[in-house]
Amino acid sequence: MKVSKETSAKHRDALVRAASRLFREKGFDKVGIAEITAAAGLTHGAFYTHFASKEALCAEAITRTSRRTAEAVKANTDWRAYVEAYLDPKHVRDRGNGCPYAALSGDVPREGALVKSAFSEALEGSINALADRLGDKNSAKAREQAILSLATLVGAVVLARTATDTGLRDEILSAAKTKLLGPSKA
Repeated sequence: MKVSKETSAKHRDALVRAASRLFREKGFDKVGIAEITAAAGLTHGAFYTHFASKEALCAEAITRTSRRTAEAVKANTDWRAYVEAYLDPKHVRDRGNGCPYAALSGDVPREGALVKSAFSEALEGSINALADRLGDKNSAKAREQAILSLATLVGAVVLARTATDTGLRDEILSAAKTKLLGPSKA
């Protein structure tokens, strides 16, 4: 039975959304096509209608999730609020709905060229968006600040996720906030 273009687009979107969440939550290798299609409410066969391979889906999920991350950076006019939300324990606990860089950076080097390329392009886009947010993406100083800020944000969340002690987790997040925002005024 043939489905409409609109239904097909909805199915593809559901697959990418489900994959994006599951990849961030569990990593690329721990998620199979059957789990993705089930999470999307579709059959296993629906996957192959939209994607030639799991790697192609991985690349599209990275591109879409990272684009949304860059859009959030651009849309947020309050840097302090953005940093505090990113470095919040809720973000640390919610890997599946969080930043793709904090969730997948450790996995990407072991993936194929298509995934590496998508991740690298997405990273470049996020650095540019952050450089624009901090000044001018064409300015070497703003770009350097964007890279340092992104590395601090992502690194802090990655380290905080490894801490089994909530005190250590909070100490890591607090140190990163202080580095990016200065001492707390409270």
